[in-house]
Amino acid sequence: MPDIQHGAVAFRFKEEPLNQLAQLWSVGWEEQTSSIYSWSGTERKDLGKVIFQVTLSGFGEIDIDGKVHRIQPGHAFIVKSPSQYRYYLPEASEKWEFMYVTIYGKEADRCFEHIQSNTNQVIRFHPESVPVKLVKQIYDEANSKNITSAYKGSSLAYQFIMELYEYVSALDKEMDEWPESIVSAVLFARQSYQNPIGPDEMADASGLSRYHFTRIFKKNTGMTPIQYLTRIRISKAIELLEHTKYTTEEIASLVGYTNANYLNKVCRKVTGKSPGELRRKKSGWQWDRPELLDR
Repeated sequence: MPDIQHGAVAFRFKEEPLNQLAQLWSVGWEEQTSSIYSWSGTERKDLGKVIFQVTLSGFGEIDIDGKVHRIQPGHAFIVKSPSQYRYYLPEASEKWEFMYVTIYGKEADRCFEHIQSNTNQVIRFHPESVPVKLVKQIYDEANSKNITSAYKGSSLAYQFIMELYEYVSALDKEMDEWPESIVSAVLFARQSYQNPIGPDEMADASGLSRYHFTRIFKKNTGMTPIQYLTRIRISKAIELLEHTKYTTEEIASLVGYTNANYLNKVCRKVTGKSPGELRRKKSGWQWDRPELLDR
């Protein structure tokens, strides 16, 4: 698989009114392979913080008040320090790859208390869910050095809190449960679309053979792996065209295409418009023909 750039970004803003409401503390993307990895909720120094951590591949475990939960791909835990929890890489796991965001403030506390009272602190998140996508967005914004003020940080923290409320409120409704293998592949594609990946790498992430993976993926998502990956890439390209000043060549590189010519070819086939036309018209393209995404 292609190399992935892991890392972490910490935020330290001085605007107290915003920090008291809702604020970012840190965001990160890590892969742990050593059993010495362990965090205790009674020993941490970053007190008063709410941690949301979602597994992308491998698995870890968390002990909350004496009950051990396995955190597999697509599962996340939500905890607050100080409290009785410990999360770690168990001996049975070769690796634990995850993304996390740490927030604080009155609204973060209120959201955590709501989740703790109304559902479990370990929740399965659909890979298409907004909270999972938003953690990746915050990470990308931080890495691009776009979160430079307390106002932007507070806005993202508050948005994340509201998305958590909405997702948790719908947990009691019927939701399609994708197999763990498909969740792993989708999370891999969503985090790595900017790299030169394709169906083979997605199959590797799922742990299934290419043939079996393709069949199961289509059954669950309604699309082939390449159609799904193309949707991710073109959606991101349209977002960048509409909201940034990056050149088409730069956008092609950012979404995993070799050059602007190839991005232009795929855009025209999928949307009927060139990148330049999409940028001018800000179409807000909606996907309704997956057969066009075979690129």
